Amino acid sequence: MPHDESPLPDTGYRTPDAALPVVARVWGGRQPGYALRTPFNGLRHPRISEPGPELTAWVARAAELAGGFARAVRPGDTVLLKPNFNSGDPPPNSTDIPFLVAIIRLLYDHGARRVIVGESSRHPPTSTRFEMARTGVFTACAREGAEVAIFPEGEWSAVRSPGRFFGWLEIARPLLECDRLVYACCLKTHWLSKFTGSIKHSVGCARPRHRARLHFGGHFEERIAEIAATVTPDLVLMDARAVYVRGGPCYGLVRRPGVILAGADRVALDVEGVRLLQRYRECALTRDPWSYRQIREAVRLGLGSSSDAGYRVLDARAPHREASIPQAWAAD
Repeated sequence: MPHDESPLPDTGYRTPDAALPVVARVWGGRQPGYALRTPFNGLRHPRISEPGPELTAWVARAAELAGGFARAVRPGDTVLLKPNFNSGDPPPNSTDIPFLVAIIRLLYDHGARRVIVGESSRHPPTSTRFEMARTGVFTACAREGAEVAIFPEGEWSAVRSPGRFFGWLEIARPLLECDRLVYACCLKTHWLSKFTGSIKHSVGCARPRHRARLHFGGHFEERIAEIAATVTPDLVLMDARAVYVRGGPCYGLVRRPGVILAGADRVALDVEGVRLLQRYRECALTRDPWSYRQIREAVRLGLGSSSDAGYRVLDARAPHREASIPQAWAAD
């Protein structure tokens, strides 16, 4: 695939104030066309777990622009790395394993003593262990020296919720005991919550019986933000190399913008994520990102910036010229 040499997009609202939070956007090779993910073709992808040097450099560049891995790990730290394995289906349904492995290696390179990959998947009849096994993450983590925490098989701790709907929640204990927390999240539209990004990524931190309450009593999007307010990641790496622009979170229309975003301001990251999806005219999200209830509630709860003026966007090219997505993804 030819490398995309087009100019980087001009957001029109970037600010030079170096004191503001940063959303890093590192652009690789955008792949034209689209794919329709269905329950049938979503199951046939081969599992690839080894990142190429270009992907590792790409992730490192995004983290560097967002403040560096120093904000996510100090020498001797225990780092909890939370992916999105709500299902074991291939990306953009779940976190890409080579993307996850690249982060694990970079965390160890920057001094982490332990890296724990922890997650809780969707509701029964499936299980977190089953869905994670489908992704190949157990083998990948064993090879890289990372531990795996299956949240539903461990202990939970009650925490007070700062929002209006839950009052209190149970959060997986490893999230509260780690020194640093890093998110490896996806970007996609979602038929119920409108979109999935860094804010909704936190839903997998809560005990399933509390997550079930998202679907009852209304205020679904606001409840997502309330769960997100109970945990604070030190660094978020958002894989937007392939995304859903319509449908989601399991099936829908896939586009491949070839972008990795990074930062710590979850509101700003999700606003920029929505804007990235909206670059495609078939995107189901047509409103100003700041108008979505998930964003508005996150702002109210203090999870990040409250306007475009509250953060800055730094754009860069990926360090290598290789294709932006694994070849396995191109088989849709």
